[in-house]
Amino acid sequence: MEREKIIEGVRTSACFEAEAAYLAKSGIHMAPRPRLFKELERGKVRVFFPTDARLIEAGVTVALVCLYDLKDEINLYAHAVLAGPDVNPSLKSQFLPALQAMPQPGFIGALAVVKFISWKEAAWAKFLTDELEMGTERASAMWLENFWKALDRMYGGGNLV
Repeated sequence: MEREKIIEGVRTSACFEAEAAYLAKSGIHMAPRPRLFKELERGKVRVFFPTDARLIEAGVTVALVCLYDLKDEINLYAHAVLAGPDVNPSLKSQFLPALQAMPQPGFIGALAVVKFISWKEAAWAKFLTDELEMGTERASAMWLENFWKALDRMYGGGNLV
């Protein structure tokens, strides 16, 4: 299926629209284009849309992660991805296949998830130190840049758009 059709299907899905509307009420808006797009096994596509959040603090939504089903041509979910040391509960449930579409096949995917969980914890500690040393604006920009790099690495690299 064509990438643009998938993106449109995600953006017009009820779950994406509901999450975007909820975030808009708090002043956070979704980018019109995804930042990461990855075709997965079993006919699934993972799509991450960034928000316009630029000043980071724990709990700020930095992206919406969506899972598109190619067979049924439907967006299955849209979950907020938050700044801070924690990851979404579905990543912590990686060994329950019904709940998870792995970022890479097999063991490599499970290992990539474990590495991302560790990165997110360490990156948050670094952000807090950087914020003290260089201010929130610069520390936020660095954290966001590295967040997208780490996320892309979890999906095998080369998936940022």
